[in-house]
Amino acid sequence: MTIGATSISRYSAGMSETKGKISFKDLTAPAEGQSTDADYLAWKEAKIRKALKQAEDRSLMVPAEEVWKRFGFER
Repeated sequence: MTIGATSISRYSAGMSETKGKISFKDLTAPAEGQSTDADYLAWKEAKIRKALKQAEDRSLMVPAEEVWKRFGFER
């Protein structure tokens, strides 16, 4: 099965685009129906802060080829 230009345009037409940056408060705020447990929220905030810090230094990121190999999807 191949994906033609019309399939791709239909797919991306339904995707929303982010207008600007998402605030840290929005990233860490509990979603509707999500736990408001203080320990969980502290863990979640720490995890997001760590990920944002790691994203600043792209040299530390695992190359995509290694990720593909690790999961058995090598091209």
